[in-house]
This record gives sequence, C-alpha cells and structure tokens, in this order.
Amino acid sequence: MKKSIIILTAGVLLSTMPILAGPLLKKQVSSRASWLAHTDHEQFKKTLTGQLIRKELVNLGIEEHLSNFATISSFHPLDDVRNVTIYGTGKDREKAVVLIEGEFDKEQVLTLVRMNPQYKEIKYGDIVLYEWFDENQKDPNGTAGQMTYGCFYQDDLIVMGVGQEGVKHAVDVLRGSAENAANVIFSRAAQDAKGAFFQAMALNVAEIVGEQQETAALKQTNQVGLAVGESEGNFYINLDLTAKSEEAAQAVTKMLEGIIAFAVLSGEEQPKLADLAKKVKVNCENKTVRVHFESAPESVVQFLKDQWQKKKEQDSKE
Repeated sequence: MKKSIIILTAGVLLSTMPILAGPLLKKQVSSRASWLAHTDHEQFKKTLTGQLIRKELVNLGIEEHLSNFATISSFHPLDDVRNVTIYGTGKDREKAVVLIEGEFDKEQVLTLVRMNPQYKEIKYGDIVLYEWFDENQKDPNGTAGQMTYGCFYQDDLIVMGVGQEGVKHAVDVLRGSAENAANVIFSRAAQDAKGAFFQAMALNVAEIVGEQQETAALKQTNQVGLAVGESEGNFYINLDLTAKSEEAAQAVTKMLEGIIAFAVLSGEEQPKLADLAKKVKVNCENKTVRVHFESAPESVVQFLKDQWQKKKEQDSKE
C-alpha cells in the first residue's frame, strides 16, 4: 500500500511537468469527450514551480535530451510547444486525440514522418492525413507498435491519434462541422482555478476506470476535476469528486483520509512524503469530496527530484 501511495503522489505531482501548454479552449474539444487534460505552459513558465523544475531538468541531464530532440525534429518540446490538449471518450484509445499547438518547421516534421516504411497519405477534404507505424506505441493487446494518424490542421496546430476516424472527427470539430464541448458541463472548479497550469476533467468516471485497487474511489465517482497550479506563491493541487450518492461520498472521504494517514505514518522511512501528506486536506459536503494540497514550490520540487533519482536507482538494479 505504501508503494501505491508513493506512486499516486508522485504521479499527480509529475503531471505538472511542462509537456503541455496554452489556455484551455473547449471549442476545440469534441462534445463526445468524456475526459480531457490540458496544461497552460505560459502560466507554468511564470511560476516558481516551473522555474525550479526547468532548472532540475538541466541538473538531471534531461534538458540535453530535449535539445537533441529539437535538433532532429526542428522544435523543442518545452520552448516551442504552446498548447496541447488531450481528450477522448471512455477507454477507447481510437477515439482519443491530442491537439498540439506551437512553432513547427512543417517540412522538417513531415520529412521525418515520410521516412517511416509504412507512411501513407490520406486525403480528407482540404486536409491531408498522414499514416505511419509507431514502434513506440503499444496496441490494446500490449503488442509493440501501432498505426498512428496525424495532420497539420494549420501550420501551428497538429492533430494526432491512433484511430483514423478519431482524428477525422477532431478535424471536423475544429472546422465547426461537428459539435464542440463548449456547452458540456465539466468540473467548474477545475476550469476556473486561479493560477492553474494543469487541468484534467472527466465525466462518467466509473465507466472509464479499471478494476485496480487504486481506482476504488473513482469507481464510486460520477465526475472528477483536477487543477494544479500556483497561487500567491504556493504550489497547490485541487481535486474535486462528485460521488454517486452521499453515502458513496462519505466512503470515498474515509478511504482518502486513510491513505493520507498511512502516508503520514511512513515518516521514518519517507519523511518528505509524510510532511507533504500532512498538508493534504479532505472535505466532504453532500455528494462532493474536495481535496486540497498546498505547499512551498521548493519542497514539492525536491520531492519530485528525490522520487526521480530513486526510480533511476531501481531501474539500474533491474
């Protein structure tokens, strides 16, 4: 259980890494979407959290890899990407898409894609879809490699996914010929969070999550919203869950309080995790469970750094 707590805590915190960017525009998202994730990179770069993480990327040697990627692809994943939004419907991977906005050398990117031995071009109205085999992807059966589809909707906007029809539908949403999510009611708390640079929202959560023990709370949840950001100099995480009933909300609250208490009790082995756990507050009102975490950016980034180094040490022993 302690391992699960560490993984979950680090996972939430690591989700704040600046791999996404730009203000959330629901009109770019399909009305069919039951979940979405988004990060505002411009906001992230303004925060102390972002500046400290970027410094650690240099210290850990990750920045060098990103620079090497930029040399090959002609764009830097952090500096040149302005906006990425990921959304999908349920657990169907072929309906999930990613929208990437940024400064790209279109011809250089296409030159790399055309080197793929299974590269194809598919005409879709005035848009050209590109098909290639991605060896780094895994299909639903876990087999290495999967066909991937993408297009330049505009020179600064890339649409990608593993389902051709999903990518086509995303293009239709951008064109305005398919309904967008402007009127879909996702978590207002997550959407309106002040100073947020990462937002994630989901509807019909019980239908999306699996059967793992770590998702037990979500199985009793209809809607969830997550906002991560910095406000008044403090790093924060706000999580709100709308349960199926008041009884379910109380059960979720007790489970979360138990996890937090267990993390606090791990103080001798994981003092930094225990210190962070003490700052997590859980509140339940009717069917809504709210979780709030707030801490100095320095302590959060140090925790992330420690977890990264421990993972590297474990990987080297395997």
